[in-house]
Amino acid sequence: MGSFSIQQLLVIWILVGVLEQSPETVGLVQLLIGIPGLVFMLWGGFIGDRVDGRQLLIQTHLLSAIPPLCLVVIISYGQLGLASVIVFALSANLLNSASNPARNTILNRVAKSRLQYAIGLSTGIGSVATMIGTRVAGEIESVGLFNILIFQAVFFVIGAIALLGLPKYPVVKQSSKAETTQHLDEAPTASMLSTIKNGLLYTWRFKLARDLVALNFFSSFFNAGAWLVAIPFIISRVYQGDALLLANITVIFYFGSLIANFGLLRFMPLARPGRLYLIMQLSRIFVLLLIWIQPHISVFWFAAAYWGFNMGVTNTTSRLMVQEIALPEYRSRLMSVYTLGLMSAAPVGSLVLGFVIGQFGSLNALIPGMISSVIIFWIGYHYTAIWQYKSPTEPLYE
Repeated sequence: MGSFSIQQLLVIWILVGVLEQSPETVGLVQLLIGIPGLVFMLWGGFIGDRVDGRQLLIQTHLLSAIPPLCLVVIISYGQLGLASVIVFALSANLLNSASNPARNTILNRVAKSRLQYAIGLSTGIGSVATMIGTRVAGEIESVGLFNILIFQAVFFVIGAIALLGLPKYPVVKQSSKAETTQHLDEAPTASMLSTIKNGLLYTWRFKLARDLVALNFFSSFFNAGAWLVAIPFIISRVYQGDALLLANITVIFYFGSLIANFGLLRFMPLARPGRLYLIMQLSRIFVLLLIWIQPHISVFWFAAAYWGFNMGVTNTTSRLMVQEIALPEYRSRLMSVYTLGLMSAAPVGSLVLGFVIGQFGSLNALIPGMISSVIIFWIGYHYTAIWQYKSPTEPLYE
């Protein structure tokens, strides 16, 4: 999380503040570096159900240290440009996509009956790491891009070393429990494509999982897209800020998420996480409206903190519901589809909102997020089982 937060802010500020690209170009680049990794997300779900996740994570951490080091070489020769930034970000995203489902699956097996607590704790620690990484990246003008990329590579190596402390986990065997509406027969030697297909069918036939994936996609489309594209332009154009201001605002955002994640630990296990998830959709309208009216910068900081708090609650509650309901042998694939929906929406939303900024201004890119929040609550309450969902007192599957 520390490494990827460095990358995220670096890519955004290089495009907006260094290369001075247009909003449309920034949105298109976010799409180009985001979409290919989504295909790897499904592949990650396939291998996550079939290999030792610990070994996979160690390998991807070490490989992830290579792209920033390659960009260091490019910068040393004075060849930094749009193409090199895209290749740098795309490489890291592909590796993250391949390992993300395995990371989630390992958490289930480590936590067992304390899954909600583990999800809240790991997400909160991730927020701390993100705050640190973002603050490091914000010093690009004083420390230099060269040195920050070195820090990013070192962070990845530290992550690989930490993973050595995990035990090996054998591959989960096919469950003997019959799930007429959720379970699919699958041969142990099934091909990758058929295995991925079964994972997609499992998600589609599992209505609650399907609804959570769909609503998260819709939410992330306008809200994560707005954070990735609209906020950097609002800071640079409306508030005349620099990379350090963007970094500080981002740190405040993740501080709000940190408060949410560690605050939720006090109330876990949550009996009705779906209700909290839907209520927070409505409360997001307040923060988007507050930023849209172009307040004083001090109020903007408060709005960013609450936006992060909101994101922390919605991400944690939706994720724990998905991980609670999944069969063990489908868990990596269901999480890959869930994460696919979450991550695919942001780059596509960035492209759309980039054109909105170009045509209607930076602040007006927040309006679609307000409208979508109302729609998500309405659909979630009236047409899904999310509001009625009740977390099990014991894990459904070991």
